[in-house]
Amino acid sequence: MKRYILPAVVVFLLSFAVVSPQMIDAGQEGVVIKKPWFFGHGGVEEKIISTGMVWTVRSTTIVPVNLKPYNIDEVFDDLITADNNPVDFKIHLTFINIQGKTPILVEKFGYDWYKNKLREPLRNSARAFTKNTKMFDMTTSSETTRKMQESVTSLVRAFLQKEGIPVELAKATVGKVMPPSDVIASTIATAVQKQNVKTQRERVKAEESREKAETASANADKAYAQTFGFSPEEYLRMKKLENERAAIEGAKDGKINMTLILGNAQPMFNIK
Repeated sequence: MKRYILPAVVVFLLSFAVVSPQMIDAGQEGVVIKKPWFFGHGGVEEKIISTGMVWTVRSTTIVPVNLKPYNIDEVFDDLITADNNPVDFKIHLTFINIQGKTPILVEKFGYDWYKNKLREPLRNSARAFTKNTKMFDMTTSSETTRKMQESVTSLVRAFLQKEGIPVELAKATVGKVMPPSDVIASTIATAVQKQNVKTQRERVKAEESREKAETASANADKAYAQTFGFSPEEYLRMKKLENERAAIEGAKDGKINMTLILGNAQPMFNIK
């Protein structure tokens, strides 16, 4: 009989043996989870372990729960707006676990409480808002962004209260709403093509204007020569003399530096 009692005592003592200590850091609460081997009840205890060193028996686990603000980002891709255009954006959420109620959070909702409880209602709300808003307002209007943030904040806080989740929403922020990257690239390419077409049109207009100006100038020269009975050679000689006179006048005013060459000789003097 003794040979059976001794191992049972050893097992019993080992179940309550002290294990390595666990430190609960500042900004955390320790939630006690018991897993009895032989008798008693297990599960999460209401007692909270404060900051410091914790010693437990082998059948007890201390789970540190953060009390500092933490962030969760929810990313949305290709949500369709009221005018059937896709948009991308991100909602940035900041939560705080309520101090003193972390055992309730661990026992009833677990560590993935956001994913298991809140994520889908939040995403459905964002889809509904986007579906009833035009892309231009989503991408350019700060007032639209503000309304969406207010809608998200109201939804999340009401949901947390209704479900009894001991977590507070500190802040909800909607990031910049943008069309998908392929839509942006297509829009840029279209804009470039439109600008190229516009540039070509302006170039054609400039060439047409220059052609008209040259034609008008040629017609004026022809009319002048005909009026005074000049031959083409005489008219060109006259225009040459006019240009030389203009150059000399410019040199006299200091606007042109000119070297005067008589016949085939070397330059004789400068007119400045």
